[in-house]
Formats: sequence, structure tokens, C-alpha cells
Amino acid sequence: MHPDIDKYAHLTSPIHRWDPRVKIAFMGISIFTIATLNQLPAIGISFAFCLSLVLISRLPLSFVTKRLLPVTIFLLPFFIIIPLTMPGETTVKVLAFSFNLDGLTIAARVYFKALSIVMLIIIMMGTAPFSDSLKAMERLKMPAMIVQMILFTYRYIFVFLLELRRMNTGMSSRNFVKKTNLHTVKTMGNFVGVLLVRSFEKAEKIYQAMLSRGYDGTLKTFFEYEIVARDYVKGSLVMLVCIILFVGDKLL
Repeated sequence: MHPDIDKYAHLTSPIHRWDPRVKIAFMGISIFTIATLNQLPAIGISFAFCLSLVLISRLPLSFVTKRLLPVTIFLLPFFIIIPLTMPGETTVKVLAFSFNLDGLTIAARVYFKALSIVMLIIIMMGTAPFSDSLKAMERLKMPAMIVQMILFTYRYIFVFLLELRRMNTGMSSRNFVKKTNLHTVKTMGNFVGVLLVRSFEKAEKIYQAMLSRGYDGTLKTFFEYEIVARDYVKGSLVMLVCIILFVGDKLL
């Protein structure tokens, strides 16, 4: 299993060519703007805007929808829970249940705002190498310690999963079968303990290897930042859309 959040960072599109610092800054403004919207028409327009950015980025739709699916699964129950539990007079009878239409509107707001924000995050992190995006965050004054924690957590979680798979294969080769008994509980407890110990030992080896290669607590990349005029033009267009959405939301 390999990291794939930046699987399509090699593609060419206006967003891929956007300087990571400017892109992250204006995408962050967009995320904040969408999070503050209250009116469903403005939220719908913001959703269409984010979808258009996905198309401009040329990220495969299958790649994007695969990451939107968990959000959809998590939020779909809101369309039942909120209308059923929210008090109000605007209701519709369905069988023996009364659905509040205002609750349905609230659920739609939450759903489309969440999808829009996740799409922006996918675009922001998926159109540049992950290390370059984190380096850009560091340049934008995010604490270096947090940036490196995110980077190492993301990269080495796959090493952890590989070790997990290897140990699980070893247990299966010894004819271990998981059952609902005390022996399985003890075995799995030992399994988790050994996995944590091996993970700690591997972390120590990785740290020593980094020190031997000159690691000094800073994140270094081969990527050189260069902001050009078109980066600011793209940022200005995004900012203009954010202003229109914000003002339009207040006027509706």
C-alpha cells in the first residue's frame, strides 16, 4: 500500500502550476468562506464552484469521488435524523413519521458544505507533491514541528500497515484462526504489544538514519518556489468568487 493523496501531482493543469503557497492561502480562504455560508442557494453555487475547480484541476473523477464517498456515507443519515428530531410546523407526513422541511434544509446545508470543503482539500493537496505542500505550509508560518509531524505520520503509517500485514500473514501461516474465546483475546493482545514494540524500534532506526544523513530539524525539498503574475491572477479570481458568495449569502 502506497501514499496516494498526491498520486496525480504530476499532471498538468492551471491548478498544478499554481504556486503552492498562494494556492494553499487562497484555498484556505475559500474553505473558511464556505464554512460561514448559511443560505442554501449560496451553498449550491459554492458547490458548483468547487466542482468546476475539480474539472479544471484534471484530477480523475474516480479519484475525487472515492474520497467523497466516506463523507457522503457519514452525512446521509442527517437527512433522516435532523428532519425527524427538529421541532417545527412545516412538516410532511411519510407513513407514520413527520419530517420537518426546515430540518431537511439544514441537512442539505451541512452535506453540500462538507462536500465542497473536502473537494477543496483534495484539490489543494492532490495537485502538488505532498512534501511540497507541507513545505509551503511551513513558509506560510505554520509551526515546523506540526508540519513535520504531519509529514512523518502520513509517510510512515504505511510502513506500520505493512508490518501489520506481515505479522498477520505470519500468524495465519501458523494456523491461527480468530475466534470468540480467551485464547484469541490473549493472542491479539500479544500481537498488538509486539506491533507497538516493533514500531518503536523502527522509529528509532529511522531517526538515527535521518541524523546520519544530516537531518537538523528542518524540512528540505528540491522544490524551488517562484511566484509569477498568473499566481496572483488565479488567487484574485478565487478571492472574487469568495467575496461574491459571502455578500450574496448575507443579502439572500
